[in-house]
Amino acid sequence: MRTSVVAWLCAVAALLVVTEPVPAFARSGQVAGAVLDLTLEEAVALGLRDNRDLRSLRMARAIDRFDLFLAHRAYWPSAGVSVSAIRRKSDGLPATEDLTVSPSIRWTSPVGTSVSAGWSRYEPLDGRGGASTGFSMTLSQPLLRGAGWDVNMAPLRQARIGAEISRLQEEQAVASLVDQITYAYRNLIQTQERLELARMGLERSRQLLETNQLLIEAGRMAAADIVQTQSDVANQEVALLETERALTASQAQLLTLLALEPNTPIRAVDAVDVQPVEIDEDAAVAFALANRTDIRVQKLGLEQVEMTEKLARNNRLWDVSLSAGFDRYSDGTGGREVGSHSVGLQLNIPLGDFTGRRNVMAAKASVHSAHLRYEGNLERVERQIRDAVAEVASRWRQLEAALRAKDLAARSLELHNERLQAGRASNFEVLSLQSTLRAADAQALSARIAYANALTALDQQLGRTLETWQISLED
Repeated sequence: MRTSVVAWLCAVAALLVVTEPVPAFARSGQVAGAVLDLTLEEAVALGLRDNRDLRSLRMARAIDRFDLFLAHRAYWPSAGVSVSAIRRKSDGLPATEDLTVSPSIRWTSPVGTSVSAGWSRYEPLDGRGGASTGFSMTLSQPLLRGAGWDVNMAPLRQARIGAEISRLQEEQAVASLVDQITYAYRNLIQTQERLELARMGLERSRQLLETNQLLIEAGRMAAADIVQTQSDVANQEVALLETERALTASQAQLLTLLALEPNTPIRAVDAVDVQPVEIDEDAAVAFALANRTDIRVQKLGLEQVEMTEKLARNNRLWDVSLSAGFDRYSDGTGGREVGSHSVGLQLNIPLGDFTGRRNVMAAKASVHSAHLRYEGNLERVERQIRDAVAEVASRWRQLEAALRAKDLAARSLELHNERLQAGRASNFEVLSLQSTLRAADAQALSARIAYANALTALDQQLGRTLETWQISLED
């Protein structure tokens, strides 16, 4: 059962780039001979904290969030100040020096209105007088091309979609890493249990070898018959060494995902306890279509291309705008100020330019293709979910059969061992049943891990890995 404390740790690991150093045992290994015991929750927390790919992705998301801020900032007034100090020298004339200061402000509204205002002051620095000031303000409102809320707010909506896609991609990366760690952790458990089964198999073979020697000494077994048992012991020793090598490989796979030192000794301590799960196939399909990250990303992408088509259509419209202006100028000599104002309508009609039409055609084709891909993806996801549900049911039936086979093999071997000691069974029969029990043990172990992995794969297909682990990504 996942505890709330561990779930909180996983959530924090997914949200933050941890700057604290990793504990000493995780970087330089523990004391010689010590083994690091890891639960699955601890493994996931370590992986989310230290995985290099996730840390790079979080840094990229910081840039995406700043891009969204800049998109918001585009609708705020912007101001600036221009200052220039110039010294001029012409042949035969004295040098002149002057200073110009020009502050300005500009604002574009969400409906396309553009307003700009500026003030300037020109003043000679040589004391000859003649300072002048000026003020101007202009306003322009497009009426067709570039007009309206939808068109002018499109950059902000696209930035929001881009930031949301980036967040969903990070969610997908986190969920994928959690699944990889889960599979690697269970693979380590399976290898550890295989190693224990190999040791038990070797012990049974050695016990049978001792029984054979006692029977030979008692004259109840031919000496040549012990060769089969000796061969079986040698084979079990080889199998044990091979399993130890596989254990090292499983540990290395998990250590890589956790970004730990390759020589860190680790051991998986969680037991894989499984229970049958009843799944409503239709409800699972509906949940996946509403929650899967790839479906949500594709929906946002579809919205983006539809917005692109809308902008392409708007760009084909005539450029018609209403403009107004106001100016006031003073030469600084004591004369009256001169002011003027203007208002008018501007019209720009492109002739013989088919670029806009081509852009609309391309945008329409992109929208059509995006809809086709989206519909195809919905069908693909539905098939995947139904296959995953069927896989879970099939794996449970296999596990039940494997457990029955294991119990029967163990009981049969126990009975034949008793018969062997009573002289009513052959050594070959016992060796065969030992081999059958080893295979049954391995089959039951594989079936149990496969069923647990099938449930994890179903979570992955449903898009609820983070929900299952109670991991939340927040900006």
